[in-house]
Amino acid sequence: MGILIDQNTTPSEGVFIDFFGRKACAGTAFVKFAHHTGAAVVPGYALWSDQEKKYILRFDPEVPMSRGDVAADTQRVHAELERVIRAHPDQWLWVHRRWKTRPPGEPSLY
Repeated sequence: MGILIDQNTTPSEGVFIDFFGRKACAGTAFVKFAHHTGAAVVPGYALWSDQEKKYILRFDPEVPMSRGDVAADTQRVHAELERVIRAHPDQWLWVHRRWKTRPPGEPSLY
């Protein structure tokens, strides 16, 4: 099963994590699901190959999960996502306001 995790969420559905040097509210359902089921968290993504003229599906090593630290594991998963995006920024399409939800007292970025 694949789950897209790079979406803004509300504080009641997520936690604030560091993402590209800013606090972002990230959903915790994915990590809670992994904790509950014991499922492996394996980052997967498709990258366009100019040489092959097609998208190539890639998988990275499993992201280790704690024994229930939702905030730490959500941060860990997003750090992997950020690493891939930084390596291939031209391949990531964003059409929403990722940092819309701000920590209490912080002004809007938009």
